[in-house]
Amino acid sequence: MTPATILVVEDEGIVAQEIKSRLEKTGYTICAVAHDGQTAVAHAGEMRPDLVLMDIRLKGEMDGIEAAGLIRDRFRIPVVYLTAYTDPATLERAKIMEPFGYVVKPFETRSLIVSIEVAIHRHRSESERIYREKLQAVLETAGAICHELNQPMMAISGHTELLIGILDRSDPVYLKIAKIKSQVERMGAITQKLMGITRYETKDYVQGERIVDIDKSSLTFD
Repeated sequence: MTPATILVVEDEGIVAQEIKSRLEKTGYTICAVAHDGQTAVAHAGEMRPDLVLMDIRLKGEMDGIEAAGLIRDRFRIPVVYLTAYTDPATLERAKIMEPFGYVVKPFETRSLIVSIEVAIHRHRSESERIYREKLQAVLETAGAICHELNQPMMAISGHTELLIGILDRSDPVYLKIAKIKSQVERMGAITQKLMGITRYETKDYVQGERIVDIDKSSLTFD
């Protein structure tokens, strides 16, 4: 697996470099180090790291909690808080932003790594679950639409058969009607496969998107 990329957000330069050094020695890639909330949000949008390690107390108008909320809402990137402040008010405010972990300073490298790994695994699992739930809903809707399409397609197919039966093969219209019939039959085969999919496989599409591989899904469950 490719090492995770991490954005470190810490306003103390020496502390930030220490964290960066520890993580790099463990095998992580540090895509950037930010010292304020605005920069952190900008880096998260530009670099799309696998995780953001966020100090709660940052200098400037935007603290780590606010920055974490923006990163979550805009980019859906998991955030692990890193802070020496554990007072109840701060914790309650931090929890509202639904962090994927919370590491208290001073910390051991091992505890930090465990928090990072758990957060990344949890985020990937949740993302996969949400993706599959959405895809399943789309498939169910597609199946219902295909069911509704069957009747008009059968009517078109029936009429094309009647026309083919009365037209001479030399008639230019004959070839056009035959083409229509062939395409309707193809559509019918696709709709039958869609209605039969209860589980599925996906394949790469354009611009990094993935779509349902109808043939593989159908072949798997015929």
